[in-house]
Amino acid sequence: MAEINNPRLFLRRSNTSSNLNGVPSATKFGTISDDRTPRKSGFQSFLNNDGIDQMKPEPKKASSSISLSDQWAGSLQQMTKLNEPVDEESNAALEGLVKKSQTALSSLSLTESSGKRYRKKIIDHPRVASYAFAFDIDGVIKNGPQTIPYAREAMRMLNGDNKYRILVPYIFVTNGGGNPESERAKDLSKRLDCEINEEQIIQGHTPMKSLASLYKNVLVVGGVGDTCRKIAEGYGFENVYIPLDVMYWNPAVSPYYTLSEEEKKICKKNINFSKTKIDAILVFADSRNWAADEQIILELLLSKGGYMGTVSKNYNQGPALYFAHSDFIWSTDYKLSRYGMGALQVSIAALYKETTGKELKVTRFGKPQRGTFKFAKKVLSNWRRDVLEEYVEVLAEIPDGEDEDAVTKRLAKSINMGPMKKKCSSRRGSNTSMSSTESDESGDSDEGLTFRVMNAIGRQIPQPSTVYFVGDTPDSDIRFANSHDESWYSILVKTGVYQEGTVPKYQPKKIEDNVLEAVKFAIRREAKKELDEWNADAVDPEN
Repeated sequence: MAEINNPRLFLRRSNTSSNLNGVPSATKFGTISDDRTPRKSGFQSFLNNDGIDQMKPEPKKASSSISLSDQWAGSLQQMTKLNEPVDEESNAALEGLVKKSQTALSSLSLTESSGKRYRKKIIDHPRVASYAFAFDIDGVIKNGPQTIPYAREAMRMLNGDNKYRILVPYIFVTNGGGNPESERAKDLSKRLDCEINEEQIIQGHTPMKSLASLYKNVLVVGGVGDTCRKIAEGYGFENVYIPLDVMYWNPAVSPYYTLSEEEKKICKKNINFSKTKIDAILVFADSRNWAADEQIILELLLSKGGYMGTVSKNYNQGPALYFAHSDFIWSTDYKLSRYGMGALQVSIAALYKETTGKELKVTRFGKPQRGTFKFAKKVLSNWRRDVLEEYVEVLAEIPDGEDEDAVTKRLAKSINMGPMKKKCSSRRGSNTSMSSTESDESGDSDEGLTFRVMNAIGRQIPQPSTVYFVGDTPDSDIRFANSHDESWYSILVKTGVYQEGTVPKYQPKKIEDNVLEAVKFAIRREAKKELDEWNADAVDPEN
């Protein structure tokens, strides 16, 4: 839970911008003057009181730079010995599948069935990388409605269109929200000209799914219309209200705002909020009406038990307050950054402090919070497994003699252009079977066996050798990547909030002009590491 340590933050005004510790900001918030008066020593922002800077990242564990698929090829012999009992027919089919996959993998990687590797000057057979990527969206992939140049080419490279013919798993971690993950995936698919699966998307409010079983009645704030209500209902929340519902119940709650006819249509009717308890307030997305939303949020925080129109004597009976993220500013297609949800937090905290003399307690999600980091690691682990699974299944069906460029294109198309979406949906829905995405000749029996093999693989997939996180905001993106796990490698790009020539408080491990340069850098870096490890115990082909 967060607390305010210096309420004077809220009384300060300045014509210049700063980060959380009074250092001139690395942002697009105007010119920073050299004679700017710094904040007093010991100042701490409300947004920087969660102890993240005192956390020590987990040390990097030993891992291999050899591709996931080549690591899998080396352990295929073990896959024939499953712990679960199977009948002779199933076991024979399983062995046939393993043998077919092993043959295909061996022919591509020049790795013998014994696991022996041949020395190479370049590793360029189609494969799935041991490393992975995670991307911010705003300021990295897009600015407002505009897609940032080179983003499409960056994704094409990750999807295998590179001289190493390597497929690199990737996900998106954004503090943005206000739309279902499926809609965000559709938007990115259109922008990037490749299929993005909703399983690859983490928005600020995505981890709030876990709260659905804790609270019966919630007030969801932010977004356009009742979109966030629908998102929360999709997460499983039972009774979801929005500020417009409260204003419809009693217009005097926000006397300077009149609901439009369109807004009235989406309001829940016949709800008496003086008798309807609000158990939690969930700020899903940026507020479109700060004045009204703050008025309602503060009234509930000061209420007796979460009922509108009541006041607690000691101000400790209000509902829990959650924020999807804490970005103070964010990048749009306007030349200067805009205030975001973090600024709303600061404003609410100031008013709460002024009214009660107490420090506001909140629970935060989004970057750089540890809860969101753990959620992202789980999502990335699942997606890497999905990519490897699809790779092996497609590889087993490739005709003998097909050249490696054709194999790469076939793999990229299968993994990024459709079938993966059906497989993820089917398996996660039932966890027992996969939808039919193979040819008619494959048969249900083969698919079931393949899934059993993948279950065995899934328990053995190693952690990523490196996760490259690409972001544009030092205070959230770089802090997020640096704070929790040393295997994450932070890359700051210049296409969003950060401006060249400024010194960010949270130092990235690498600064690049744009997302494409970030991807090129990482692929080159990992190719060298993989080649060095590959050749360390390889033999010459003639031997």
